[in-house]
Amino acid sequence: LNHDLSNEAIQTIGALSAVLPWSQYNSMLRKYLGMAKKTPSLEKRLMRLIMSLLDNFHFDLRHVKVDKLGRLLSDESASSDKEQEVPVAEVTGTGLEVTETELVDEDTGLAEADDESNMVTDVVPQKDLHEERIHKVVVSFLLPELKKMITETNEEKLMLRAPVAMAIVRILTALPENTMTSQLPGVLTTISNMLRAKAQSARNATRETLVRIVKFLGPSYFGFIVKELKASLSRGVHKHILSYTIYALLKEILGMINVGDLDYTLEPLIEILVQDVFGQVGEDKDSEDWTSKMREAKVHHGPDCFEMLASVTQFDNIRMMLAPLRDILRETDTPKRTRVVDNVLRRISIGVNHNKSYDTKSILIFCHSIINQYLAMSTKDAKDTKKVKEDAEQLKRLRFASNEENATVYISRKDKTPKRDYLQANAHRFVQFGLEIVYFGLRRERFSSKDAEVLGMLDPFVDLAGNGLFSRYNSIISLCCKIWAIMVRLPLPSVSAGIPVVIKRLFAIFRQTSSTNSDMIQNCFKLLASLLRSKHAESLMAGYEPEELEAPEKDEAGKTASDKKPKKGKKPAVRISADCMKDSLISEQQLRDLIDFIRPDIEETERQATAFSLIRAILTRRMIVDSLYKLLDNIRELMITAQDANVREVCRLTWFQFLMDYPLGERRLTNAMSFIVQNASGYVYESGRVSALEIMGVIINRFADEILLPNAAEPFFLGLVLIIAKDESSQCREMATHLLPIMIARFDQPRLNRAWMLLDQWSAGIANSAEPITETDAKKAANAEIQQAKMRELGRAALQCYGIIIEPLGDKFGKRVPAFLGIVDTALTVSLKTWKEAEMQLNHRAGIDGVGDLETIAANLHSGGDPHNAALTYWETAYLALNAYERFAKAIPQKAVGDNGQSRIWQLAVRHLTHPHAWVRLSAARLIGAYVAMGDPSWMLEAESESPVVEEAAEWEVPAYTGRPKYVLFSACALKQIAHGLIVQLSSRFVSPELGTQIVKNLYFIARCFLTAVPQSAIEGAGSEPVADASGDDSDSDNEAEQSSVWTKERSLSWLINRIGSLARTEIIRGRGLTEKRTYSFRWFAAVISLVPPMLLKQSAYIMPIVSPLYRTTQDTQLPSQPVTISGTTKSPAEQLDELKALANDVIQLLQTRIGVTEFSAILVKVQSHVSEVQSQRRERRKQLAVIDPELHAKKKIRKHESSRRRRQEQMSEQARRRTRIVVRRAYGDKSSEK
Repeated sequence: LNHDLSNEAIQTIGALSAVLPWSQYNSMLRKYLGMAKKTPSLEKRLMRLIMSLLDNFHFDLRHVKVDKLGRLLSDESASSDKEQEVPVAEVTGTGLEVTETELVDEDTGLAEADDESNMVTDVVPQKDLHEERIHKVVVSFLLPELKKMITETNEEKLMLRAPVAMAIVRILTALPENTMTSQLPGVLTTISNMLRAKAQSARNATRETLVRIVKFLGPSYFGFIVKELKASLSRGVHKHILSYTIYALLKEILGMINVGDLDYTLEPLIEILVQDVFGQVGEDKDSEDWTSKMREAKVHHGPDCFEMLASVTQFDNIRMMLAPLRDILRETDTPKRTRVVDNVLRRISIGVNHNKSYDTKSILIFCHSIINQYLAMSTKDAKDTKKVKEDAEQLKRLRFASNEENATVYISRKDKTPKRDYLQANAHRFVQFGLEIVYFGLRRERFSSKDAEVLGMLDPFVDLAGNGLFSRYNSIISLCCKIWAIMVRLPLPSVSAGIPVVIKRLFAIFRQTSSTNSDMIQNCFKLLASLLRSKHAESLMAGYEPEELEAPEKDEAGKTASDKKPKKGKKPAVRISADCMKDSLISEQQLRDLIDFIRPDIEETERQATAFSLIRAILTRRMIVDSLYKLLDNIRELMITAQDANVREVCRLTWFQFLMDYPLGERRLTNAMSFIVQNASGYVYESGRVSALEIMGVIINRFADEILLPNAAEPFFLGLVLIIAKDESSQCREMATHLLPIMIARFDQPRLNRAWMLLDQWSAGIANSAEPITETDAKKAANAEIQQAKMRELGRAALQCYGIIIEPLGDKFGKRVPAFLGIVDTALTVSLKTWKEAEMQLNHRAGIDGVGDLETIAANLHSGGDPHNAALTYWETAYLALNAYERFAKAIPQKAVGDNGQSRIWQLAVRHLTHPHAWVRLSAARLIGAYVAMGDPSWMLEAESESPVVEEAAEWEVPAYTGRPKYVLFSACALKQIAHGLIVQLSSRFVSPELGTQIVKNLYFIARCFLTAVPQSAIEGAGSEPVADASGDDSDSDNEAEQSSVWTKERSLSWLINRIGSLARTEIIRGRGLTEKRTYSFRWFAAVISLVPPMLLKQSAYIMPIVSPLYRTTQDTQLPSQPVTISGTTKSPAEQLDELKALANDVIQLLQTRIGVTEFSAILVKVQSHVSEVQSQRRERRKQLAVIDPELHAKKKIRKHESSRRRRQEQMSEQARRRTRIVVRRAYGDKSSEK
């Protein structure tokens, strides 16, 4: 059976029945009702079909005239004229038809009813006659038949037939009101009785139907339903079903009714709920011996119902809910029962605050009366009264005597034991109820603070909540504290007068408590903080002015006078003014006790927020006492040592507020600044150092110069320099780098001169550390090495400082330019000499390429390599010097590049392009990039016209330059040297993406300069000569040497293109799948192709070195050896090769566009033939190698096979990934299409 088809068929039949006339509708309904009786196997589907038909009952019979019992008024006349026939008629325009005969189901036995309905008088209109006939059939046949279905005793069928009740109610709403009134109670009573079923599924189905009926009928019938439910479910476990059903009904109709719609049935509802919560029903649920498996008997929904009722009940009727609770509290004070009452009262207060008809005036009047009434009662002692004691004594006298002879027996006498009244002991619970309503209203701003009338009604609660602070119950005190904390922010006249009394009471509570763990104490702290922050407290303390306390002097052991026992007749060292706290809200002793009381809380995570809030409130009022300074010292330490970042932040804010608002002596302020510096540079954990730097930044930005400079200028400067030079944390170094220029910018000239003096002293260590050690004693030599290492560290610190402070100082740095340039010159010279000497020693000792070895050593420095290698001792010095000079060139370009520039420093920067360390190379390349960015390619011709004299010098020395300083790097020879250094960088194994991009930019500018030296005749295509073997083969190095020997400035551009092309071809032949060099070479090719004129580009000396590596790359199949990660993205070997080929094709397309298709095709054919020739030569050499050296041939063959196997594996993996993506895409596509 196709269930989807069955469902669609049922819905279709139901939709068709909505437009059928009565005769067909009646026949169809009777047909399926009969089938439901005859075929039990199809009962489920037939019931759904019958429900679909009943839901589409579309006949409006509300205008039919009936009597009070729902009987037709025309029945008597119809019975008298029973023998008369009614002619066949058609009623048009109404959708109703009357036929001559009716299809009567033989099994129903109600054919007589149809025949009888046809007997009407002619005087009645045909439409009314037809409606009366339908009404009679519905009442006499349809409704009784449907009622039989819902009165089924079989609980399995009841689950299927329970929804029929909803259809009956829907039909009844289409009948006249009197008919509905007479028929509906029986239906509702039947449904209520159905909830007695033992099967959980039957009860659930019945309850769902009842919910639908209530939502359909509305709240007007809710009271009758509750009455019927109460009558039907009044015994044993049925009471559990009753309370659960009431909860289900309230939950569903809560959103569709207005406030007050259920007030008429409030009394029976409360009676049911009280029985559920406090009666036998509630006791059964709480009993451990209760073993019922009914779902209704396992849940407590009574308090939820109280809350829902309170949210939809008029406020005048809330007392009806409180009356039974009052009676319960009058009878008992057992903790178990009172906890339940507390919960119910709390839920009622929540419901009241969610009530949509929240009336401020009524609420305040009610709360004031209930709080005032029960607060006075709760403050009295709950002991037995005198009358109760007398009654108890009388009872003792009436007991039996010890002798039976004297015993008197009272047979009919009733027990005269007085019943105790517990209301006085439980009165505080109603006080708490009233206070909760007021508190929730204040917190949710239900009381308008702009309405004078509302404020006038709130003002009495100031005294009322204040009296509540004297209660014996912690819950009352907590609520009063919360209410006072909110009301103190409102413009209430009674607040100012009550603040001193409240503060006095709070301190009394503090004295009675030994711990701060309780919620009551925490709320008291919050109230005290709110009081101190309020405007009322500000006005009360208008005349208060704090005085500074003298800081205690410490002895040699670090102890203060207060730590020692004072000698007889001597006063303690701390001076406290007698009038210091005269105008304060809190006395000196109270403040001292309070600080001692909250001191442990600043280290407790759960109570820190409240403690710091109170401390900051005290600081806001600038109250002063000696123990407050000690507390702030603890907070200062916690600012560094706390593990939680939020705690450190709060400590910083609190301590900074103390620094800004309190009078501090010079000694105390100096100690505070020293504490910050010591922890910023020397604390063990990074979090503490970062916190110290945070507060240091706030102090630098917020303190005035007259306070900051005398007390913190030098300590902060030295501390920041130390952090920049030696801290291991990058975050700390970045923060110090940000703060140092801000600090230096605020220095006056004397302090700036002292800073320059320090930097000069530190910078002198660069040259001193490079001097050879002449000590012969091993111990002295070791000490000398340690001293030189310290000198190098100081020199690096000086260079870092210069690099940081050049830009913010601006014009103030002008006088320091000569000294700075001398420091940079010395640093780069020492670095160059040390590196070159070590390189020469390595070459002489091992006979190898020392640069390659030094590159490996430099790359291993950060991964466990020897940091004291002689060749790389000054790599950091060189790096910092280049960075500092780069910032100098950008900040003061006229003194770096131009006629006043420093030619020697630029030459040193060029020499450092080939430094072994990658960081130095990058810094040198950036500095060269800054230089060429400030120049112009035409300067090359001007530099050549001057013909400056360049003296010869050793490899580690820079030759003297006699020309104009601005042209020092723009001569053809200098540009060639720069290009050579950049090509050496590009050929390295350690090329970062940033360095590669900078190399491409610098080489492009050099190409622009070289293009200016190309003769016009060469550009027009005359006089050009092809470079030998420009397409390249294995002998690239020999060709480069030959080209270098005949290099001229006219051929400088072709020389540069050949070098870059040779580098790319070398990677193809010997790189074993590497792609970095070709990637940057092809980017440079693309820039040069756009730069060089097409006529010049067509010449073989320019185009062949470009096309050869591009073509070879497009035909390359060798994959890189391993994946690479660039900017957080990992690329597989196949992806690397695909990207490189895509780049090569883009450059080829650009080249083809520039020179034309025909010329490019000819050049491409030439390159292909040359490549084929070279490949054939290689095959011949391999064959010869197999005969001459079989072992080497075998190794090469094995390596080739391994590469091929790895390439096949990569291809198979990539294909598998693609197939997986296709399958997933199809799967998601199918799902989306289904949706």
